Amino acid sequence: MTLKRAIITSLCIFAFFGCGDENKQKKEQNTSEQTQGKILDKNASKDENLSKDSLTPKMSESVQDSEIKEINLKLLSGATMQITKRSNGFDVKDGKKATLYVFFATWCPPCKAEIPHLNNLSEKFKNELDIVGVLLEDKSEDEVKDFAQKYKIKYEVAVGEGNFLFEKAMGGIKGLPASALFKANGDYVQGYIGLVPEEMLENDINRATK
Repeated sequence: MTLKRAIITSLCIFAFFGCGDENKQKKEQNTSEQTQGKILDKNASKDENLSKDSLTPKMSESVQDSEIKEINLKLLSGATMQITKRSNGFDVKDGKKATLYVFFATWCPPCKAEIPHLNNLSEKFKNELDIVGVLLEDKSEDEVKDFAQKYKIKYEVAVGEGNFLFEKAMGGIKGLPASALFKANGDYVQGYIGLVPEEMLENDINRATK
C-alpha cells in the first residue's frame, strides 16, 4: 500500500512540475514573439529567410488605413517620384513599370546582403520593373551616395522625409529589409520581410509584369 502511494505521489509531482515548465516555455515564447513584432531587429541574421506572406500588417490592408494621400520620394539621381495613395495600391505619376520598393538601412547586414540580388533583378527586368531603395534612416544625401557607391547599387535610392511618410502609408514596417511589389497600374501584388530568395522575387515579378 505504501509503495502504491509513493508511486502515485511521484507521478503527481512529475505532472505538476512538467506542466509548469511547459507553461513557462509557452509564456516565454509568446513574450519573445510579441517583442519581435514591436522592435526592429538591428542584429538580424544574414541567413534570415522569412515567408513572403509574413509582412505584418498586410500592405494591401494597411494602405486603406493610412490618412496619407500624397508622397514625394527624393531620389539620389535628382528626380522625384510623385506617389498617390488609393484604396488598393499606389499610383506613380508617369509610372509605366511595375515597382519594387525595398525598405532598408545602412546598419542592416541583411539589407546589404540582398543588394547583389536586387542588382541582378534590376538588370534582368530593366524594361518591366523599377526598383527603389527606401532608406529608413537619418542620413545625409552625401552619406547615402557613398553607401550606394560602396555597395555598387544599380537601382534608384530614395532619401529624405518622404521615405518615412511612405513607410507610414504602408502601415508601418516591423523589420528590415522589407519590400513591397506593385504592378504598373499601382495595384499591390506582394509584401516581404527579411531576405527573400532571388528566385521567389523573380517569380512574383513575372506575375506582376504580365
